Amino acid sequence: MKNWIQKNPLALSAAAAAVSVLMFCLAAAGCQVGDLIKVNVPNEVKEAVGVEGDVTLTEVPVVWEDWDQFVKKNTDRFESQTKKSYELLGFINTATDIAIASAESAAPAFPGGAIVFGLLAGTAGLFMKKPGADKVLAKEKEDSYNAGIKRAEDLGKIWEEQDGTA
Repeated sequence: MKNWIQKNPLALSAAAAAVSVLMFCLAAAGCQVGDLIKVNVPNEVKEAVGVEGDVTLTEVPVVWEDWDQFVKKNTDRFESQTKKSYELLGFINTATDIAIASAESAAPAFPGGAIVFGLLAGTAGLFMKKPGADKVLAKEKEDSYNAGIKRAEDLGKIWEEQDGTA
């Protein structure tokens, strides 16, 4: 066998290379290759879900789920606060309307009552909704929601391209 090896050094080199490739493949199969692949996660997403440092492909599903929950939770919270604000605005408008109605009937009985009534009416005007304010708010909410969905779809496509699964 020693003579054969000396006569065929190329065969020995090919066999050694094949064994080396086999050992490398076995080592790669035994470890998480996804831990070696870094995913470029936007800093805003990392901050929102509390992730520090680099994110590997193995960690992406957890970070994605945390991001999805963060978006849903904050969307619900923002919607709730918006509804509460509109309820408060309705209460203030109603109270102002009652005050104006009361002042309107009593204003002429007092000296300078017309001036006081004018000031009260002007103050009430500050709290009134501007025409089209509801449409503007609805448009802003829709744009924000659509931007979030678009970003999530873009991140999903990137994830699919890197991982090959959804």
